[in-house]
Amino acid sequence: MAQKSTTRKVPAAYQQFLDRQSVGYYVKRCSNLLSRRIGEILQEHDLTSVHWVVLACLWRQDGQPVTYLAKQLQQIGGTLTGVLDRMEKRKLVKRKRHPQDRRVYRVYLTAQGVALKDELPVLVQKMWTGIFKGIDPGDIDNFSNLINHLLANLSPEYTCALPECDGSMPRKLSRILPPKSLGYRLKTTSMLLTRKFTDRIEPHNVTVTHWIVLCRLWQHDGVPVSEIGQYIEQVGGTLAGVLERMEERGLIYRKVDTGDRRRMLIYLTNEGERLFDVLPPIAVAVTSEMLVGIKSKEQEFLKSFLCKMIENLGG
Repeated sequence: MAQKSTTRKVPAAYQQFLDRQSVGYYVKRCSNLLSRRIGEILQEHDLTSVHWVVLACLWRQDGQPVTYLAKQLQQIGGTLTGVLDRMEKRKLVKRKRHPQDRRVYRVYLTAQGVALKDELPVLVQKMWTGIFKGIDPGDIDNFSNLINHLLANLSPEYTCALPECDGSMPRKLSRILPPKSLGYRLKTTSMLLTRKFTDRIEPHNVTVTHWIVLCRLWQHDGVPVSEIGQYIEQVGGTLAGVLERMEERGLIYRKVDTGDRRRMLIYLTNEGERLFDVLPPIAVAVTSEMLVGIKSKEQEFLKSFLCKMIENLGG
């Protein structure tokens, strides 16, 4: 059965979300691909992105309070629970009580943790060289500044007080370490945008994943389950349980494809159709808040730059 194109008139401001061409979509897509790529590098050393953030913060300034490290992970959707225990077991870090305040624990690198500073940043820098292939260095700086602008709009209190690494690490390597790195800031931007949008749509009993599914169905109703799964995976989500919950909520229904009875197709209910007049205006408002002070030409530059990164990441 062919997909059923909708006949509704779509306002121009909404089309970017249905076509997956909004700044927010590109940020989330790029951030997801970056996380996968750096995860592949770290996996070879039996490390995760959480370990990478902790190590990078300590390479910048050793002896960080546990609370500071926890905040850096929280900003990208991570948690410190159990992480330091595992890192201590691997002899990468050690915790010590603060001599003046016994309630405060600080985290210090071990010799093994320090040694990784000579190995991991070089590998990550090589990754970034590939990502920036064919991109002008001046454009990279402009893009970095615009990401800082997005962060300031989404979270005015966002700051990074950590210094650059000492002379033992070249500046070009120091720049790719969280929490100042472009990858970390992209991830933080993605998480802040998702949280803000989630807060706004929560009263309507829908999630960001539901929004992704609805956007696809508002454009073409009667979509195969497999295609919906691909849409969700592109931004780091998973289909598990999503369609069941959307059916329970009365937003969609499933129907066997009469042209291929092995396939299930997803259709909108009247309630799912109704939300077209509710959710896109919220998305427009949140996106506008994120882009305050960024001119139209700069917005197009952001999209173009992110698309180039996504292409170089194989997305």
